Amino acid sequence: MAQSETRDCRNCKAQFTIEPEDFGFYEKVQVPPPTWCPECRLIRRLTWRNDRSLYTRTCGLCDNRIVTLYSEESGVIPYCNKCFWSDKWDQKSYGRDYDFSRPFFEQLKELELAVPHQATMNDDGIASVNCEYSNDCWYAKNCYMAFYMWHAENVMYSCYITNNGKNLVDCLNILTTNEWLYECHACDRSYNLKYCDQCVSCNDSAFLFDCRSSSDCFLCAGLRNKKYCFKNEQYSKEEYEKILAGYRLDTRAGVERARKEYDEFILNTPRRYALMYHSVNCAGDLLYNGKNSSWCFTMQAPVDSKWIDAGDKANDVYDASTTGEVSRCYEMITCDQSDMNHFGLFSVKSQDLRYTQYCTDSKHLFGCIGLRKAQYCILNKQYTKEEYEALLPKIIEHMDAMPYVDKRGAPHGYGDFFPSDLSPFGYNETVAQERYPLAREEALAKNWKWQDNVQRTSGKETLKPDAIPAAIADVEDSILNEVLKCVECERNYKIFIDELNFYRRMGVPVPVKCFFCRHNTRVARRNPYYLWERQCDCAIAAHGHAGRCPERFQSSYKPGRPEKVYCEKCYQAEIS
Repeated sequence: MAQSETRDCRNCKAQFTIEPEDFGFYEKVQVPPPTWCPECRLIRRLTWRNDRSLYTRTCGLCDNRIVTLYSEESGVIPYCNKCFWSDKWDQKSYGRDYDFSRPFFEQLKELELAVPHQATMNDDGIASVNCEYSNDCWYAKNCYMAFYMWHAENVMYSCYITNNGKNLVDCLNILTTNEWLYECHACDRSYNLKYCDQCVSCNDSAFLFDCRSSSDCFLCAGLRNKKYCFKNEQYSKEEYEKILAGYRLDTRAGVERARKEYDEFILNTPRRYALMYHSVNCAGDLLYNGKNSSWCFTMQAPVDSKWIDAGDKANDVYDASTTGEVSRCYEMITCDQSDMNHFGLFSVKSQDLRYTQYCTDSKHLFGCIGLRKAQYCILNKQYTKEEYEALLPKIIEHMDAMPYVDKRGAPHGYGDFFPSDLSPFGYNETVAQERYPLAREEALAKNWKWQDNVQRTSGKETLKPDAIPAAIADVEDSILNEVLKCVECERNYKIFIDELNFYRRMGVPVPVKCFFCRHNTRVARRNPYYLWERQCDCAIAAHGHAGRCPERFQSSYKPGRPEKVYCEKCYQAEIS
């Protein structure tokens, strides 16, 4: 077995370690070991994923107005989903010969600018209904400004919603069946919750943290099988309802008061070092049914996998972001129902793909874009099986002999993901900005692109923030005709009828921030997708240790934070 090896990252120059099991994976899937550290590899991938920066443009085929991820400056030709999935155009007509006098990535970029792209990365336009203003949306219905969703219905202003989420607004990382949630994060099998975090099987409650099988509770943490509790104290039904009514959660002032008390209260509750359910030999956070996997976040059923953020059923997968059911895959974004898909971007239902973008139902492709039901193609050009297998090793050798050198001077050969400076998006349009925020000057100093013309409207407001009724009961239907202004970024936004009906049904005030600022606030409250080594904070002798518990673990709680973070044993002893 190979020994662990420490290398210098070609990008940031920091040292990183390749473990023996990593070498085993690279050998299994037949890719060279990485030359960039895990964090730089992640940032590079994320610069190719735009979730929420939307633009109004014209379909390149039917000339209808469309909503798309691609700005005019991107150079990408967008097709509406109906045209993209139609038989009115031939993806192989853009095929070209491989040029051994030029780097591969330059040639792929030219192909990317020639082949039309799907306006938003949704399914085939049939499985999802009324989801025009959403992205990465699959088997969904009636969703608006919702991103990375699977099997969702009536969802607005939310991200990372999977497995039968229904009637959700302003939610984040909801991975299993939930209904009627508002401003919730990482909740599971719950109903009618507001402002809750990490709750399982809870109902009819607000401002709960890490509670299970509880209902009719308010401003509590760490509850199990409780009802009519306030700040973890038991009350009668009548007493509880009086306390709850006194906070006026139907008003902004009431919500702000409760939020302040909630944030202070939950600091006194021990935190589980990681949210992992039914998982064995795993390291990560918000992880369900995992086995032998590490550095996996917001994941369901990863097996023998590593460095994955957001996904479902990954088996033998390394370096993947927002992925579906895949096996033996490496360095990819949003690939699903695929096997041996390497360096892929939104390529699904395929096998043995390398350096492909937006390919479907295909196999044995290299450097292709937008192909469907194809095989043995290079740069969208058709080859015979024998021609393909003879040419491919020569191209791989050429990629190493003549690598693409990015604007920072870093070489990109075979085994490297698409270079960031060739992405159609500015850094600030991508998920990289969400995870690793940079100012414009910082991004440009790193030779990354920046989009100065993100589509937005401002200065058109007809209703100022202080004129929006503080209580939902005082909001009239006339607000549907108004243009509002975000109190934080001053972007204009509107309230729609389904949205207003949701606020009334849930008894919550109309927001005075736009969706983008609300999303940023939620992300800031979520733990980072990163692991630190730290020691259990428990000092309770009754838990079986003298002084501070010696147990060490990997956690997404960075050392020095104010929360009390416990190992699994101490957490169960204190909370259960």
